[in-house]
Amino acid sequence: MSLFAELKRRNVVRVSSAYLALGWVVVEVTSTVSPLLNLPDWLPSVVVWIGIIGFPFVALFAWVYELTPEGLKRESEIDRSSSSSSSSSAALASSRRLNYLIIGFVALAVLLFAMDRFIRSSAPPTAQPQPAQAAESIKVLDDRPAIAVLPFDNLSADPEQAFFAEGLAEDLITRLSNWRAFPVIARSSSFQFRGGNVDLEQVSEALGARYLVQGSVRRQADRIRVTAQLIDASSGEQIWADSYDREVTDVFALQDEISAMIAAPLVSDLNRAEAARAQQRGTENLEAWSLYQLGMQHANSYSREDLATARALFAQAAERDPQFATALAQLVLANLWEVVLGWNETPAETVAASLELARDAASLDPRDPAAQAALGWAYTMSGDVDAGLDASRRAVELNPSMPEAWGWLSWTQLLTGDLDDCIAAAQRTQRLDPQGVYALIVLDNLSQAYWQQGRYEEGLRAARRLLVGLPDYYLGHVFVAMNAVGLERMDEARAAIAEGRRAQPELSLALVQAMYGVARPEIDARRDAMLRQAGLE
Repeated sequence: MSLFAELKRRNVVRVSSAYLALGWVVVEVTSTVSPLLNLPDWLPSVVVWIGIIGFPFVALFAWVYELTPEGLKRESEIDRSSSSSSSSSAALASSRRLNYLIIGFVALAVLLFAMDRFIRSSAPPTAQPQPAQAAESIKVLDDRPAIAVLPFDNLSADPEQAFFAEGLAEDLITRLSNWRAFPVIARSSSFQFRGGNVDLEQVSEALGARYLVQGSVRRQADRIRVTAQLIDASSGEQIWADSYDREVTDVFALQDEISAMIAAPLVSDLNRAEAARAQQRGTENLEAWSLYQLGMQHANSYSREDLATARALFAQAAERDPQFATALAQLVLANLWEVVLGWNETPAETVAASLELARDAASLDPRDPAAQAALGWAYTMSGDVDAGLDASRRAVELNPSMPEAWGWLSWTQLLTGDLDDCIAAAQRTQRLDPQGVYALIVLDNLSQAYWQQGRYEEGLRAARRLLVGLPDYYLGHVFVAMNAVGLERMDEARAAIAEGRRAQPELSLALVQAMYGVARPEIDARRDAMLRQAGLE
């Protein structure tokens, strides 16, 4: 008997075929489900390799064992000389079962393949990268190398001084952002990598930054010692390093000196105008600056308790220095976030008061990008979308590395119907803050922009990714419902509205309208009609 005939007799061919068909089904399911569940991109590849490694073991098992009416038996234990008729019928039944399995798996695999390909091809073509792709590691923005400042290590005996060390690094990010020659990765992304023993190559890949700044701070009484170094992560070369001993009262001058030393190797032409921009600061009051830095640490968590704490700290900072425009701007942003997240009892009054505060901040320092970003958001929330768009554009012109400014510009462009610009600004936000909260927040804009364009699958994916990071964000559930209705998945849409009501018991069309119905009546009417289909009134 030939080898192939023996393989067929022992059902090795059938078992192997069934295994391959099952493997195809598993790979198709994994490839389809992974983006929806926000699973790692490498998961389908791992599944394929597991299948490849398992194949020879399955073939060997089929060679050694055979399924009989008495259960699994070794091939060598089966007596084929006696009751050959019953043995043949049992073998035939086993072969038929395997044939049915093969046919079933192949049919299921073909069905999944067809659904995946034809459903995707029926969606409108997209010229823009997916939201997940927008946050991928790239080491240049606009053909310019990006830089990231990692949190400075606190070497002081008092662990409470950690906020002081982080404050220095935070301010350094702000100073470096004012150099237009290179983009700077946002604090909320770079500050996820703490400790002096981080793998710089991995950090560079995760943040999409070629250059990294590391440092440490030791504070003792009224003196501080700061060390800093600039590293080219692509080569591991230390471009610059230095240490400084100063009085605490000299901290602002020290930040100017460090930022200039870091910028010098990266900028071919340090003109005076750029240098002057980089040295702009919000306050000379050390107490106000410390309160502001503590507020930023709380504000970046976006929890109800931390936002309330941040709001109080920003208010205190503004009281200590009434000319501190950035603290006033952050107070506006904290107020408006509480309105959007449904944590404010008097939203209309808060929006009106926030607009006045934003105007004060912008008048105190018209060149403060945070003040312009806050003014843009406050104008838009108040219904003046055109003024909001102008202020948002000024914010990104003043600081092209500020993800918050790009995020609010994206949102305002969504309301004005500039959908391609909205998507581009959102993706710019994700590049500047790839690991931070703003890369997540702008999925709000992307989900709605895709919905307006009829790209419901992409809109649904963006909304679901948003809810992975912010599961209690009631508007995220609303965006799921809108896109699900567009896909005629009514059960999914109604379930999303139920989840939205769980997160915000007062959820209604009027509440959604108050957040977004300020620019284009035709879009408002379309959104309301679809949400009514999902059960929202």
